[in-house]
Amino acid sequence: SILAAALPLLALLAKADNYAVLIAGSSGYSNYRHQADVCHAYQILVRNGVSADNIITFSYDDVANSRDNPFPGKLFNKPTEEGTPGVDVYEGCKIDYSGRDVTPDNFLAALKGDSSKASGKVLKSGAEDRVFINFADHGAPGLIAFPHSELHADDLIDALKYMNENKMYSELVFYLEACESGSMFEDKLPEDIKIYATTAANAHESSWGTYCPPSSKVDGKNLNTCLGDLYSVNWMEDADLANTTESLDDQFQKVKTETSKSHVMEYGELDFDSQKADSFWGKVAAPAIRYSKVDPSIKTASAVDSRDVGLTTFYSQYLNSDPRDLKNRRRLAEKLVAEIQFRQWSDELFSKIAAKVMMSNNGMLSDALYGHRKPVSFQCHKAAIKQYKSVCGELTDYSLKHVRVLVNLCEITKDTESVTNGIKEVCQA
Repeated sequence: SILAAALPLLALLAKADNYAVLIAGSSGYSNYRHQADVCHAYQILVRNGVSADNIITFSYDDVANSRDNPFPGKLFNKPTEEGTPGVDVYEGCKIDYSGRDVTPDNFLAALKGDSSKASGKVLKSGAEDRVFINFADHGAPGLIAFPHSELHADDLIDALKYMNENKMYSELVFYLEACESGSMFEDKLPEDIKIYATTAANAHESSWGTYCPPSSKVDGKNLNTCLGDLYSVNWMEDADLANTTESLDDQFQKVKTETSKSHVMEYGELDFDSQKADSFWGKVAAPAIRYSKVDPSIKTASAVDSRDVGLTTFYSQYLNSDPRDLKNRRRLAEKLVAEIQFRQWSDELFSKIAAKVMMSNNGMLSDALYGHRKPVSFQCHKAAIKQYKSVCGELTDYSLKHVRVLVNLCEITKDTESVTNGIKEVCQA
């Protein structure tokens, strides 16, 4: 009978489920936006019927209760007018990996479902399930950043291939917010493993924060930092409209148009971009979220290059501090001055490293400093970054912009030892 023939299909559909992994890869109050982005994404998933048990959330979780937060215990992803309370995305946002547990190793283990290597929850998805991954943080050519380390593109792609080989999804969607985020997938993500990825930027440009000072007020209080990221806010505010007819491609085209400060890109298997977008963050047709009216042009007008959000935050905090509280004002002034000095030191340091390495290699110094070589020689990249952190210091949100120089040096010279020796000589001088 027709019913008998339909039963296997119905059983299949009943078994299919939604899973998600959400990652805010940064720490510190100036990176408020990443933790707000991820908790906003969490709210969208839960509101659309995804079980909290099926969501794995990574967040350093040091912002909501930071001394700098004028709304203790709350996070907002959008400003409001005075007299209008904001939508707190932190309330009910269940964080599985926080603090020092927000690492590439835990993230990769969670993706692979490897509980022997993870310190917390791991994916338990199967061949019929849909998986959604959303990452928000800083990046550089061929890497995305975590609070104290980095994840390189080759290792991420290997994990995604592992998930495919081990039948951990029927279809997977990956939304990636980071500078140079296109470099994680460009010429790397296979087009035949049922993964569709979009990125906030192409392989050689910054992504942008939004709702930045002075447009960072909620109910009359200035948070003095960017409340969201332009690409992330655009896809999530679109998801909040609860348009159940919108396809992944519809959303991509809309977000691409609205994210005018960078080039939003798509990679992987484009054949299923006609699938309904909201089917990747749940099965329930959730009601639309009614935010307070904010002029849409503010998103672009208030946007700040991700590399400059730290400086923007410290400047806004100092500018808007109580002039009578001299002790706190001095603390904020010292933070601002230190950031400017570090930026200058960082600019000069990487210029010296490039000059040192190119002295003993054929090639143009300008190519090393300003070129955009595709990241391929990952063994060299990893060795160079390890050497830099060993003898020069930690990579920061700002100095990550210069990782491009190290990548260029690796790709131009094809000589790991030459690059690592150059770094050592400059930083130990």
